Amino acid sequence: MDPSSGDLPSLTGAPIIGFMVGCILFGCTLLQAYQYFMNYVQDSKFRKVFIISVCFLDTLHLVFSAIMIYRSIVDPLHHPAPDLVWTLKGMVTTQALLIVIVQMYYLRIIWTFVDINSTINPTITSVIRKFCLFISSYALAALVAFISYVEGVHSFSDFSKAVQRMLYIGVGSTAVIDTINAAVLCHLLFKAIPQNHQRLKSRGVIRLLILFFFGTGVLTAIAAIATIIAYFTRPFSVLYLAIEFTRSRLYANSILAMFNSKAALRQRMQVTSELKISSTLIFGDNADEAPPAEGSPVTEGPTAAA
Repeated sequence: MDPSSGDLPSLTGAPIIGFMVGCILFGCTLLQAYQYFMNYVQDSKFRKVFIISVCFLDTLHLVFSAIMIYRSIVDPLHHPAPDLVWTLKGMVTTQALLIVIVQMYYLRIIWTFVDINSTINPTITSVIRKFCLFISSYALAALVAFISYVEGVHSFSDFSKAVQRMLYIGVGSTAVIDTINAAVLCHLLFKAIPQNHQRLKSRGVIRLLILFFFGTGVLTAIAAIATIIAYFTRPFSVLYLAIEFTRSRLYANSILAMFNSKAALRQRMQVTSELKISSTLIFGDNADEAPPAEGSPVTEGPTAAA
């Protein structure tokens, strides 16, 4: 399709709905970020910088999306003008950066687990570390390649064959990495479940974490696959944007929900060696640190819904 022709795709319909859903989810991102900084003032600087980075990238993603939608709505035919392609480039670039840093954080969790858990076989530990390094390197390489190909985009749809291949590889890779990360985390946590039947509370918390990682991994993978299907079936439309307007919010909200659930989960934990490992694994806390006293700002922090 020639972008200079009058046959440009319209941003009405599904893309508008996707943008509205994205705005709602962005509100959830802001709420969860506010809850975190109000209730976890003693957390490490690394974690705070990480969360600020996630929120900043998600905000940029919304700004690019809003400019694209607004400029298209004021057009009589609701067409995204060719001179607005920079908003698409900015949107997908910030989204790619956000996705990769969240995936890297989950890989850091996996690395930390095998590093502090002496019960894991040294051979398995070595394999998992190599896996983390390989996935991290691949994710960074895919990010650089994806951004370089995005710079060559000149329209909102009907991309060149090279860009289409990169889209399928890049978005497909996020689905694969999310699925693998979720599977490895769930397996490691499952192995950490206390076998002592008197530790039912500890087992319940770990199972809840397993469900959380499984659910978020599957959800983000489904969103990535849906983007591929939407573009593959309708390459001359902007239907894929309906999903892209919301996909970054899934990552931002999932990671913030995990941090905001910290106090509520630790209150339910029994102080066992297994749970000390899990607390250090997920939240980066000192394994010898006792759970915060009831009534402190941390323990009273609200639990964010996933």
